[in-house]
Amino acid sequence: MYSAPFFDSSSFSVNTLSAQSAADEKVIRETADKIIALSKAGDVDGMMPFYSENATEIYFNGMVVEGKDALHESFKQFYSNANPEDEMTLNKSTVRFIDSNHALFVYDAKGSSVMDGQKFEWKSVGAVLLVRTRDGWKIELETGTPVMEMPGQ
Repeated sequence: MYSAPFFDSSSFSVNTLSAQSAADEKVIRETADKIIALSKAGDVDGMMPFYSENATEIYFNGMVVEGKDALHESFKQFYSNANPEDEMTLNKSTVRFIDSNHALFVYDAKGSSVMDGQKFEWKSVGAVLLVRTRDGWKIELETGTPVMEMPGQ
């Protein structure tokens, strides 16, 4: 007699958690789309609300930038040298919830960039750790790894 109500309330909790995760996943994917659009537009100020105060970014070249103010300066410098011909496309991504307040967004991307007048194609994989705050999901850590094509692949 007592197991049925417990089972029902337990099922409700699982369904609520799944619905919450689905809603959160949608918000995280929409956030990624917004950041990509802002990035393509070079809108550093528009990007910053999506980062936590202590956010860390690890760039392809190994440079580590810590803190929202330092990231703002780093992004400003990067976008001041950006080329309008640069392109980036997110190919696929996954969202995994570590717990109810932390999520991992893993993606692979490709694009092209122009540096010193020379255009080159690139691929990368990356991971973004997000934390839930009162103001929504914020980026706590982002890192990207360039993909090196191996012979025979």
